[in-house]
Amino acid sequence: MIDGGARTRLPAVARRERYGTWKGSVLVFGFVCLWEGFWLGWDALVPGREEVAAGQRVKVSQSVSFTPAHAWSLSRDRTTPGTQATVTRRSSAFTVRLSPWTERLDAKIAQERRILKKTSRARVFGGDQSFQTGGGLSGVRFYYSGVRGEGLVWMGWEPSARTVVTVRAGSPHGTLQRHLPDFRQMVDSVRIGATT
Repeated sequence: MIDGGARTRLPAVARRERYGTWKGSVLVFGFVCLWEGFWLGWDALVPGREEVAAGQRVKVSQSVSFTPAHAWSLSRDRTTPGTQATVTRRSSAFTVRLSPWTERLDAKIAQERRILKKTSRARVFGGDQSFQTGGGLSGVRFYYSGVRGEGLVWMGWEPSARTVVTVRAGSPHGTLQRHLPDFRQMVDSVRIGATT
């Protein structure tokens, strides 16, 4: 039998304090705004970049062109008329490069892999997967990862234009998925033909 006087009192439940989450939320929101503002300002101030109007086509050559995605800028210092055009957004880049058709795409693919290995010690993953875009460009694509970042390479050919089109889309590690929709949109916009 329990002695009523010997009963111990249970500790009182601590009163629940309200958490002040709004201050932290405002701080995080302010940081995000500053971060985004910094990069927008950086894009505007870095020399060699040229804004591209929405829907405007970038001509790589007289017969090859593409349409940059929204908020991508033409990089003048990485563009060579008739051979290569590059658009950038923050630290990501999308390059369309042309080379003469040699009737051996496998040799061009091997050459591109050697360039990637030499310049950024990249490893290629996933093997060669065939692709075809809405614009009619078809060929082989592969994924790479190196010390400077990761990306995708699409290599297509157009025998009638006697041109190999190499598209390289690269981003810093961990950001490729964010830019993948833009990369796919720009690859799909590549056109080959005298009417572009």
